[in-house]
Amino acid sequence: MRLEQLSLLIEVAKYNSISLAAEHAFITQPAVSSSISKLEDEIGTVLFKRTTQGAYPTEIGEMVIEKARLILDTVEEIKQLANSSSLTGSLSVGIIPSMGDKIIPNVLYHLKNKHPKVNINLTVGESISILQNIQSGKNDLGIVLLTKEIQGKDICREELFSDEFLIYAGKDSPLSAKESVSLKEALEYPFVAYNDEFAKNNGGITSILKQYGEPNVVFRFCNFELIKRVVSQGIAISFFPKFMSTNDIYLQSGEIIPIPISDVSLGITVGLIRSNRYAVSQVEKEFIEVLKSMCEISTPISK
Repeated sequence: MRLEQLSLLIEVAKYNSISLAAEHAFITQPAVSSSISKLEDEIGTVLFKRTTQGAYPTEIGEMVIEKARLILDTVEEIKQLANSSSLTGSLSVGIIPSMGDKIIPNVLYHLKNKHPKVNINLTVGESISILQNIQSGKNDLGIVLLTKEIQGKDICREELFSDEFLIYAGKDSPLSAKESVSLKEALEYPFVAYNDEFAKNNGGITSILKQYGEPNVVFRFCNFELIKRVVSQGIAISFFPKFMSTNDIYLQSGEIIPIPISDVSLGITVGLIRSNRYAVSQVEKEFIEVLKSMCEISTPISK
């Protein structure tokens, strides 16, 4: 029994697929299949049920896979103890767009300063897309809005911080003179949406707002800078989470006015998701530690 076999065992379980495990391990499919078969012969039991839909762990296989995860996690810890100053490895993280605008750049800065040999691959998407990437193994971690859609049998959810949506209106908008505005009134104004918000349910503001109605969407952009520029010109309003208002040049200059919603609380919870089908690596642990620290510093409402 070799560590490489245990690693491939976990990869097959992660993707429920020998071919996908081979692809991510950069070896051939027959090599993975042979490795698993030799391990099964060695311990005298079948670990996976092979079907046309994929490879699924047997009852004994589930227990062996869990032990394999513990073994590899311990090996990783031993490596880090031997050379704790040079953590290495890669991490794929899916994030919602608002996190990329403020918090994540600070996370990357501090993490790379502390561990320069760690490689982080970021993908930006909506919450439901990130959930699907976690389930398929494309992302190791996901930072999402924790709406009711964001869950699954093998998904761990952890709250990072709570926040709320505000109305962003241009300084010349009729709303800008108000201390607060009702949601009903806000929904009557021309609205600029991010990407395909309110066209399909990607989680996030679409999921939160659907019980109250839909805004009058007149523009859609995939760029926050463009959205804020349009808002500042008084053409339309938009919703933004409160934590994004910190040190925003449009708000500091008075070009955009953030306005609380008076009659409805559009509260949100930003959270971390990952699959519980494999152990948390040391790189993931370091990323999560820095992430939580930056969330505490950067967010106006605590957990």
